[in-house]
Amino acid sequence: MSEIELHRKLLGDRVRNQAFHAALKSVIVPGKTTVADLGAGTGFLSFLARQLGASHSTLIEYTDTLDLAQELARQNRIDGLSFIKGHSGELKRPPKVDVVVSETLGNYALEEGLLETLADARRYLKKNGLLIPCALQQFVAPVLHPRLQQEIDIWPAVGFGVKLDEARRVSLNNMYVRRVVAEDLGGDESLAKSWDELRFGASDEPAPSLRRRSLHWSAKQLEGQTVYGWALWWVCELVPGIAISTAPSAPATHWDQVYLPLLEAQTIDAGDSLELTLTSDTRPEAGLRVGWRTRRLREGKALNTQDQDIAQGRI
Repeated sequence: MSEIELHRKLLGDRVRNQAFHAALKSVIVPGKTTVADLGAGTGFLSFLARQLGASHSTLIEYTDTLDLAQELARQNRIDGLSFIKGHSGELKRPPKVDVVVSETLGNYALEEGLLETLADARRYLKKNGLLIPCALQQFVAPVLHPRLQQEIDIWPAVGFGVKLDEARRVSLNNMYVRRVVAEDLGGDESLAKSWDELRFGASDEPAPSLRRRSLHWSAKQLEGQTVYGWALWWVCELVPGIAISTAPSAPATHWDQVYLPLLEAQTIDAGDSLELTLTSDTRPEAGLRVGWRTRRLREGKALNTQDQDIAQGRI
């Protein structure tokens, strides 16, 4: 995707834009508040900050989109801006500001380096400074309808006498960006569980980039259901009381949900339970690595285990 296409999608997202405008308005003291915009892109969030009365905003962006941001600032006659071309994490002497804002969220929340960017962003804050966003919660739910799996798992039906088992294995070790609807989840989001919670306040301890959690669904919750995969979404709190959600039931944004397929669908019988272990690794040496281990259990013994990892799906 080209840079301008990415920003066309971002700026066309009214839900996102309104949420960030409201968050900035709630923390900016006109004439006093200084802002740093990390991963500034076209500069839109800095333009909002200045319109809301921020005394100054520093835009930090490592791509050539920064040139476009400067031109847009000129066209809109927005002053009180500084432009720094580079990655925020590589700046040795960052400006000290009252508010750091960074919109580096992906369909999979952590795929664009949000965790690492906000951990480093503390270097930019004055005493009692604020980070936007301030918290993130990630959710997962079993997918109980075959629609998404059928879209992806086309391999057995190709035909012509060609075996495609290895291509299928690679394909199913991937995350898929899809629009998940309530029907995919059994009608609502009642089976969803929170698998990761992060806080980004200046006084909070930086969260590790390697994250893992195991969750369980009982026979009472799933008996008689067939599970085809897992749906992921997130809720990001910008400031207390103002959040963006990619839940299927939330107002639509330019982000979609993520689907993690299973290698084999699992039908849950009486006495069975389902266990999911999710691993997220965004350390620099890993880049982005997501793994999901699914186990169907009976009386504590595994009847079926499926280990999947996007590292196995990269070709």
